[in-house]
Amino acid sequence: MGDRIPLPEEPISGADAVHQYDKGAKLYMMPEYKYFVRKVLKKGIRKGRVLDIGMGSGLLAIELARQKDCRFDIVALDISESMISKARENARLHGVENKISFINATASALPFDDNCFDLVISYASLHHWFEPVIVFNEIARVTGETGHAIIRDNKRVYRNPWWKIVIWFVSRFMNRRHRENWPKAIMASYTIPEVRDILTRSKLKNCRVKSDFVFIDLCVESPAK
Repeated sequence: MGDRIPLPEEPISGADAVHQYDKGAKLYMMPEYKYFVRKVLKKGIRKGRVLDIGMGSGLLAIELARQKDCRFDIVALDISESMISKARENARLHGVENKISFINATASALPFDDNCFDLVISYASLHHWFEPVIVFNEIARVTGETGHAIIRDNKRVYRNPWWKIVIWFVSRFMNRRHRENWPKAIMASYTIPEVRDILTRSKLKNCRVKSDFVFIDLCVESPAK
């Protein structure tokens, strides 16, 4: 595994593709969503306006909206209308449809005013951004000097000789769509040095980029603490 191989810039739109994505997210990704929310709460963030970029079927935003003793006004954004429909359905099922607004838009041109969010979150979306510097600039713009950003994604781990074995083993428990697409997502993801370089060229400053689970994840946190 060497150079990054970008994915095509296209939304997940077919009914079967959306269903398979949502099914896989509920089966395999919920522990990560819960971990993500714990990370938010550990920072002492329990209220405010939150933007979720690339929310997929909405499960991370829903998990955040379900937190007791928290007052979040959540906006969840995706480029796929089909995903937004599925996310709205999931929000209704969890009884949080009144706590989340769903918007069809692109991360490189966020349709929001400056300094209007207290927190921006994103999970497994960074490797889809065709112009990550512009997206980080947009995140900096909407969070301003006092807001926070937490972006989690895969990490390309071409120097680790065990990555193929781990991916093969984990993928045995996935459905067909995730089994085929997860290795492609890994190949499309960035290394930590690459993300640090991207951030130096953006307006999102005072960031920490690290791996929480050592092997195939990376996390961008701003401000770094």
